Amino acid sequence: MLGDTVREKIMFAEDMRTEKINFTCEPEDKGYLKEWAAREGRTLSNLVERIVKEAILEDRVQNESPLAKKGKGAA
Repeated sequence: MLGDTVREKIMFAEDMRTEKINFTCEPEDKGYLKEWAAREGRTLSNLVERIVKEAILEDRVQNESPLAKKGKGAA
């Protein structure tokens, strides 16, 4: 029988649903990203996730601006 702590960890892990994606890049870009991640004390995966989240936030902000809405036909 599982202890309460182990059961809680399993339940928490199941609640953290993340998706995996793959992308291709030039070897030089991968090398640069690995160095960048090391400078920040992050894993490569964590760095790329942060970069993507920042890009998504920036895109959302731009698309919520009055200029972006005008371009989509909103008044």
